[in-house]
Amino acid sequence: MPAYNEEQGIAEAVRDVERAVLAAVPGAELLVVDDGSRNGTGRILDGLAAANAHVRVLHKDNGGHGSAVIAGLDEARGEYVLLVDSDRQIPIEAFGALWEAARRRDGAFGVRVKRRDPRHRLILTAIVRFAVNTIFGAQLRDSNCPFKVFRRRIWEQARPLIPSETLIPSIFLALHMKRRGMDVVEIEAPHRMRETGQATLRYWRLGRFCLRAFAQLVAFRLRV
Repeated sequence: MPAYNEEQGIAEAVRDVERAVLAAVPGAELLVVDDGSRNGTGRILDGLAAANAHVRVLHKDNGGHGSAVIAGLDEARGEYVLLVDSDRQIPIEAFGALWEAARRRDGAFGVRVKRRDPRHRLILTAIVRFAVNTIFGAQLRDSNCPFKVFRRRIWEQARPLIPSETLIPSIFLALHMKRRGMDVVEIEAPHRMRETGQATLRYWRLGRFCLRAFAQLVAFRLRV
């Protein structure tokens, strides 16, 4: 779970995972990556980790969502890995269906239905879907959905192909799995409006982000 300046909602996000994931999967842990938050997010997380041995916090300098995801994946220790954002836009109750599907396959990817996001983020998703389908020929409905379960060994296999500065590692991992013919299923998940915090990808950064991400996708296509 990557987190940046989620002071208002991070405690509830952690409790969601404690209730729906840690209580349901024996031996599971939650690793939260504090991506250089400038408010009380890190302090709150340290308190939550002190109260629950199955919650672990990794503090790092701010590097963006992709950097935080990669740092968390590199530190993950379980046989399976769940990617989940800290904004609580995907209700954690959807984990059950994703988990049951993933245990019979190499992985299961969430698909956000009835997206509750601003228009610029919906545009970004459409651009990503077009790029993924055009460059890779991979028919993925929502490749950047921050709600995936997959075997950790698959990340270890893909990691040498995914540079640390990658902006959208979740997409790269999904493409790696599809290109290798792995058994992956897409599961629909509900989506809701962000209630706390603030999305960091604002209008003025969208164009630059898309250009960099597209260049990285092309470079990744040459590697795989």
